Amino acid sequence: MLRPAVVTGVGVVSARLVGDGQALRRFLAAPPAASPRHVVDGAVLAGLIDGAEARRTSRVSQLALAATRLALADARLDDTGAAGFILGTEHGDLHSTIEFADGYLRTGPTGLSPLLFPNTVMNTMAAATTIAVQARQLALTLNVRTVGGELAIARAARAVASGRVEVALAGGVDQHDPLVAEILGELGAGSEVRGEGATLLVLESLDHACARGASPAGEILGAAWRGLRTRPHGVGRRVESTAIAAALEEAGLESGAVTWVYTSASGDRARDAWEEALLGRALDPQRLALASLAPLLGQHAGLGALRVAAAMWTAASGLLVQPAWGGGAADDRTTALVPVAPGPGLVHGVARGGTHVALVVGGPPGDVQ
Repeated sequence: MLRPAVVTGVGVVSARLVGDGQALRRFLAAPPAASPRHVVDGAVLAGLIDGAEARRTSRVSQLALAATRLALADARLDDTGAAGFILGTEHGDLHSTIEFADGYLRTGPTGLSPLLFPNTVMNTMAAATTIAVQARQLALTLNVRTVGGELAIARAARAVASGRVEVALAGGVDQHDPLVAEILGELGAGSEVRGEGATLLVLESLDHACARGASPAGEILGAAWRGLRTRPHGVGRRVESTAIAAALEEAGLESGAVTWVYTSASGDRARDAWEEALLGRALDPQRLALASLAPLLGQHAGLGALRVAAAMWTAASGLLVQPAWGGGAADDRTTALVPVAPGPGLVHGVARGGTHVALVVGGPPGDVQ
């Protein structure tokens, strides 16, 4: 039997929000208008990382480490030895990989940097962070387009619910790189609103959280991930979602009980339309309110985990954060708080290529509110 998995800590490092769960709740309660700029200020990041770590780690690893420390402080979790770590990323440290390759192309073997080489591996961010915070249980890096953050949360929730670990640190991170953005455009995602940043959550079993006096901010009631048939980097035609059905079944809910969704819409019009068709087939489209946070913070793996944290707030407050995509002028990119039925909602994502994730997210468990 699965046991309850709750979220006790949140850490966010992004272009427009840096802080813990309380800072995120303030941000959601008075959300700004959408913005065309989604790059983390270097001075802000430098203030979160000490000098020795800045010399040893790349920028994307610093984003992950800073968000993890914010989440641990928010959870008031000092003993991390029993914690697992699951991190989603779309691109890893491609910036360092490009620099490493450019060194060779410029001057041959003498241009290869031994300092950059460790950062060319996809799990460098997870490795650097687990060493720094001394998390000693399972460590996993998920490299997947669009849905890396929410997939990491889903996998972590299952690890906690199944008894594999008592505590899991999970989320997503990505760094913006102009060359990578250009290549994505050539692959068909040029209209995406891109960003960068990291969001990490602390997940625990409910018993573990209660035993140490923690206050859960929300609960992962159901989680599922599947694959939909389509060509690589492509958008599929199938709109039957087994992931949504499985997540709802795990949560013990009928499809009609879910009336709001945080989606993975990113401005990639073909993929966004596919996702909306998936949700319309699985849920009641007449009663469904959809929202994406990409206009506020830009698409990156950390945004998937942030959607889960936002869903916990929506489940408790009955307010859905719904930014307008807009056409250009700042006053066209307004953000509304839409009243919805309090209670569980869905965090949903589908990537080009068919990776498909669904999480049913609720507010704080009733017996610990």
